[in-house]
Amino acid sequence: MTYWGHDGNYNKFRCPHATGKVNCCHGMRWCTDSNYGLVVKTRPKDDYRFVTLPHRDSKTWQELFKERTSVERVFSRLKENFNLKNITVTGRKKAKAHVELSIIAHLASKIVVAREQEAEKLKAA
Repeated sequence: MTYWGHDGNYNKFRCPHATGKVNCCHGMRWCTDSNYGLVVKTRPKDDYRFVTLPHRDSKTWQELFKERTSVERVFSRLKENFNLKNITVTGRKKAKAHVELSIIAHLASKIVVAREQEAEKLKAA
């Protein structure tokens, strides 16, 4: 079945022969009498781990996944490079201050790298 968008709270799939993805020797006669082709709808409420909204093959899901992976990279760098894997301070306020200072240091390092790359581009031009 071919993903064909979402309809309200449902993911919609159509017959691949009807969408032109596959050339079936039987055509659409074996699955439905409709010219539109067989349609199957899945609900994320039924099994939200297996059926996601947006669907995993859609462009929207790919864009969301790219954002998620970039955030995971930031978390990894904070844990490895800024010692957030094992915080040795006690107390909620001290731990929060440690995390905030680590984030500020990470952002400052990103700003410095971006400025250096921009300066190199100007020198090359």
